[in-house]
Amino acid sequence: MKLVCKAKEDNMPYLKKIELDDLQELSTMLKDFWKTQQQDVSKGDILEDLRRLLDPKCVSYLIMSDDKQIAGFIYVNDKYGYVNNIEYLYIKDTFRGQGLGSFALLEIKQILMNKGNERVQIEVMPSNTKALKLYHHLGFDSIDTFTLSTKLPGKTKQIELMGFSFKIND
Repeated sequence: MKLVCKAKEDNMPYLKKIELDDLQELSTMLKDFWKTQQQDVSKGDILEDLRRLLDPKCVSYLIMSDDKQIAGFIYVNDKYGYVNNIEYLYIKDTFRGQGLGSFALLEIKQILMNKGNERVQIEVMPSNTKALKLYHHLGFDSIDTFTLSTKLPGKTKQIELMGFSFKIND
């Protein structure tokens, strides 16, 4: 087992590089991740995700709890060098609220900084205010781009942002 970011004490969480032996557990977590995103995915989609998570050009880790259980995973697209996008951050239900997502984000920021990367970004649905607050608290406080979309038909909420009126798709 190759540990990458090991905490100083044995009873602390850490990140572990994803290995082939982890694929079954990772496949299950990917299915759960996509359910939380309200997306139906095929076996082919899961296989494509697994291929990406094992790509050496990308930064992907299992998030290990303080009692050495797999608590989740994080995947960063690092193909472009200076800008990195956190594509997936998933924490299993039983481990949520223990600070493991914050831990993983802070560790990833440090890993990327040590590699000489200039910026890391994360996307979040505007309706996910809990995640927005967490990301902002952890230093994700710059807006680089807006992704605008339309949903036909659907429930939307209206918000004002920077003098513009936007609909948030639920």
